[in-house]
Amino acid sequence: MRSFPFQQLLASTTADADAAADFVTRADIQAILPALILFVTGAVVLLLDCFTRTLSGTVRSTEDAGGPVTAALHFVALLGAAIAGAFVCASIQSPESGTFFAGAVRVDGLGSAVSLIIVIGTFLSLLVAIDYLHRFRADHGEFHCLVLWAAGAMILFTQSNNLVMVFLALETLSMAVYVLTAFLRDSRRSVEGGLKYFILGGFSTGFLLFGFALIYGATRQIELGAIADAVGAGRADVPLLLAGLVLTLIGLAFKVGAFPFHSWLPDAYEGAPTVTTGFMAVTVKAAGFAVLLRFLVSIGAPDGLELDNGTSVSEILSSLLSLLAIATMVFGNLVAVVQQSVKRMLAYSAIGHTGYLLIGLVAALSGDGERATGAIIFYLLPYTLMTLAAFALLGFLGDDREDRESFEDYRGLSQTRPAVAFLLLVVMVSFAGVPPTAGFWAKLELFRVAVDGGHYALAIVGVLTSVVSVYFYLRLVVNFYMKPAEEDLGSVNTDRRLATGLVIAAAAIAIVLIGLFPDLVFELSTSSARALGK
Repeated sequence: MRSFPFQQLLASTTADADAAADFVTRADIQAILPALILFVTGAVVLLLDCFTRTLSGTVRSTEDAGGPVTAALHFVALLGAAIAGAFVCASIQSPESGTFFAGAVRVDGLGSAVSLIIVIGTFLSLLVAIDYLHRFRADHGEFHCLVLWAAGAMILFTQSNNLVMVFLALETLSMAVYVLTAFLRDSRRSVEGGLKYFILGGFSTGFLLFGFALIYGATRQIELGAIADAVGAGRADVPLLLAGLVLTLIGLAFKVGAFPFHSWLPDAYEGAPTVTTGFMAVTVKAAGFAVLLRFLVSIGAPDGLELDNGTSVSEILSSLLSLLAIATMVFGNLVAVVQQSVKRMLAYSAIGHTGYLLIGLVAALSGDGERATGAIIFYLLPYTLMTLAAFALLGFLGDDREDRESFEDYRGLSQTRPAVAFLLLVVMVSFAGVPPTAGFWAKLELFRVAVDGGHYALAIVGVLTSVVSVYFYLRLVVNFYMKPAEEDLGSVNTDRRLATGLVIAAAAIAIVLIGLFPDLVFELSTSSARALGK
């Protein structure tokens, strides 16, 4: 009696699990050590918070926020993120790539480079949280725990090498980010944003699972390397595989905020605590593009993979992604122009930046995959720094109950806070892609790989939408320098916001340094991409 496909899948998965249980080696543990450190640190912070909720038999009050106990929570969380980053850096130095846990995890340059970006975003977000959570009397270990667990799941997401692992890691990070979005339970806007994110996230999961089912049905494999081998050997059902890849693309496009799968993003970004918005804006996007690269380049790009009518699968996917990139760039930048809230402007601009990154994905599918992948990694680093600095500004100048989100709230900032205004000038200029900042070189490299691959329309639309973005980014700068202050921003108590100011300053300095020495960073990014698809 012939077994059904799902029975074969269950048997294969069970066999892999048994093999993993019997032969978990030291190398397996080392492969996921950065993620393990983040998970363990999150648990330690949560336990530390639970056991210190009562001091001398009384419940800790809000007046204790910012005291030695809270400082210990911040310190442990930051220490764990720093140690995880050190191990990620060590993995980048290793030239070898390989699979672990019976093929469920793959460690290579791409995963290590994106993991480092995730850890950087996590560390800087935890620094901003020191000041931000104190303002809202929300210095609870749950926040640090959720951030660290989300970051650990994101690292496993970028390392995932089979369909089951991809799904488990994605759902773990998603659940953590949903709760972080609604973390301020007394804020109706925060809860509403988290609920919308959760509902639409569950909807997108259906597309992803259906796509995985079709990919398995087309290849009878769950490991990405085995799927690629089956495709290369001509053993795959090509129409079924193409349908699975398209549905998988839709599911992952939701996570990175591509048009028209972006509807959750503006409300979630606006409603979430600002520190959460900055965290998920950079880390989720970085992890999502790493997995998109693994799927589309390794599975959808092999030469000779065609439908019965002779149409190449890579050409179909490239055309679909090109339309997605153009629509995302145009929509994100045009809608950002009319926003009156800085937070919503940054949300729609994040959609536009997703469009720029999709250009690199198109180039990786149809051209020089190594160089295009390097361009994507290179873009993600300054994008991380710029986005975290921009959202940190909203918290730096906010009062005890809300952030400053209107453009008018920043009038005359250069007169009362000249150093902050200058640092944000650097960040906004880099966002707009003005030379010689890191943002300029990042966009230029993506447009260059698009032109070299013959995708002239993508490069032209990218340049035009970048010109449009200059308006809404420099609109904030105009309020800094060219309009009188409606209130004295210098009276805002920022004495206890040293950590946030440090993040803004460090990000601005790094943006300038990357802009001055872009070749060095791009070479490192390109070398990290060499193992993709091997």
